[in-house]
Amino acid sequence: MKFSLLSAIALFASATTAETNNTFTGIDGRARTLKEEAALQDDAKINRACHQENANYIPSLKAGEYSTSAFHNCFRTIDQIYEFTDALVVQNPTLLSKFVISKTFKGATIYGYKLTKGHSQSLPTAADEYDLYFVPVVNIDGYKVSWEEHYRAQRKSYNLVDLNRNWPTSFEHPNPPAISAADYPGPSTFSEPETEGINEWLLSKRSEIQGFIDIHSYGGYILYPYGDTKEPIGGGFDEKFEVLGRGLQSAMGAYTPGPVAKTFYFAYGVFSDYAFREFKKPSVTFEVVGNDFAAEASTIPTRGLEVYKGINQFAKETTIFNGEPITELVPATTAAPDGCNTCDWCYIPGLNSCFSEFTKNECVIQNAEYGALWCVEIRTKK
Repeated sequence: MKFSLLSAIALFASATTAETNNTFTGIDGRARTLKEEAALQDDAKINRACHQENANYIPSLKAGEYSTSAFHNCFRTIDQIYEFTDALVVQNPTLLSKFVISKTFKGATIYGYKLTKGHSQSLPTAADEYDLYFVPVVNIDGYKVSWEEHYRAQRKSYNLVDLNRNWPTSFEHPNPPAISAADYPGPSTFSEPETEGINEWLLSKRSEIQGFIDIHSYGGYILYPYGDTKEPIGGGFDEKFEVLGRGLQSAMGAYTPGPVAKTFYFAYGVFSDYAFREFKKPSVTFEVVGNDFAAEASTIPTRGLEVYKGINQFAKETTIFNGEPITELVPATTAAPDGCNTCDWCYIPGLNSCFSEFTKNECVIQNAEYGALWCVEIRTKK
């Protein structure tokens, strides 16, 4: 069950996200050709049509099949995201819970969800060792605006602030962005209710939180501190982040790890910098693979699997980063030493185990990472 819930979480984390020389500078500050801009603006219309074709997904939700739900066939609105996640809470009340973490500029409630740790009865996941807190969407006001005509690339809040520039920074921006800029940081640190409320919640969990992941789009990067300076962190942390980055890259594939300022660009007041400076725990940003803020809905399963692998690997790397001993995760399942000769369901050779709770679709997903075998089909062929 933990596997199914975490894979579903990873999937919708991934889904929240020229023929002419004439260019158009969008509200996100990027210059696009007129054709590219038109394609970007059509994205909302395309996904609304997708919603019509992939409706009524809640009644068909079933444990063990969350990641194959029709919900993941489209990029979804905030109401649909909460509807789906709330349904998971209802079906898994002992594992998943909902809480209020902050408010937005327009007064909307920002919800978080907690996946409670405990050894699962299926594949080992990050939730076997750690409680996982996740916030599906922080910039709810801006996300709602992005569904309106001509605003698909909206990245700022309704108050015109880039919330990922509103966190404390140790360095002054040499050219402070104007309010019209895509990365306008706001009038002061924590000036926005979104960041202020989240920070208060984080401080209340100081003794509990062991690491942070911020999921963004796009580019295919695994970014870690710092974004506001290229100077080394010191104290052995640079080496720790390099190890962490390589570990995540080995799990996620086509992602480039590195410090924000050296790998991406200078970014002042970003969450990952603040989280590390304040809590001294590993803090990374996943910039999911892509070429623009609009992506084909067909890429959601691939991006979701990458994020799922990244979350699980981050749990392992966090244990190393924080200097705690690693406990080998062993699934509590029925052993199947002879593979499909003694397994009637989904057999995973690397774990030498048979998973009866997996559907065929779930088993196929695991084939990409673990070389899983759907024994029912194999036996039929024999």
